[in-house]
Amino acid sequence: MRKKISVITLLSYDADYLPNSISSYYNYVDEIIIGLDKDRITWSKNKFTFDEDALHSKLKAIDSDNKITIIEEDFHKFDVAIDNDNYERNLLKSFCTNDIIMSFDADEELLNAKNFFYNFMPIYQDYLHKDLMFKWVLPYKQIGDQTLVIANNDNSLFLGDIQGFSTNKNSVYNYCRWTNNKDQLLSPLCVLHWSFCRKEDDLNMKLNNFGHSDRTKNDPFFNVWKGITLENYDNLRNFKTSGYGQNQWEKLVKIPTNELKHWLTKATEKAY
Repeated sequence: MRKKISVITLLSYDADYLPNSISSYYNYVDEIIIGLDKDRITWSKNKFTFDEDALHSKLKAIDSDNKITIIEEDFHKFDVAIDNDNYERNLLKSFCTNDIIMSFDADEELLNAKNFFYNFMPIYQDYLHKDLMFKWVLPYKQIGDQTLVIANNDNSLFLGDIQGFSTNKNSVYNYCRWTNNKDQLLSPLCVLHWSFCRKEDDLNMKLNNFGHSDRTKNDPFFNVWKGITLENYDNLRNFKTSGYGQNQWEKLVKIPTNELKHWLTKATEKAY
């Protein structure tokens, strides 16, 4: 018998991304717990707004099986953003009713969800004590009708950044989605992360309000991003700055935006 799955996710300045994110896994999970700061204040203690009526209408259209619950609490009580990040995830986890708890952020879409949930998760039933990790797929910047995507030197899709996402009821989030459980397993799940691929004002909002915002002030990432064009993108090699993980990104490739999802989905087949 399949183990039931709870998902926690976050609602703030990324609200416009949330419906597509939830739609990518809705059919495969049993419960979705959404966190929303009751004062509409970010982890970095800045105000945010979004079209709440429009979002609730979209979520209602998705939620045909009544899986979604929104929890409104104070998620900005600490002075350091990452402490608020950890607190929110742990509080949301306490509302989950199932043994397996997954965490997907609003700006993430599962690219190979069907294969993951139907082909890999039955194997995972023997590994309930392990935390699972997925591979991020990272578009970098959209310019006109083209999208620049982080890639390897041979132009293949870069799948080197990983993130913990699935844990159990007894673990504790202690750094974003990483928990105190050191028993981990890399899964073949690939997740499209729109993190840095957004309009300039929206990216500035994210960099100054996400869990790593304390690192942003002294990091040249944003200024480098602003300077990238379709004429100079191929000069950007072996890049990434202090606050965004360990592995360097080798290069960018240019993909027509209307072909992006198909190209990415085909590329992630290598994850298996």
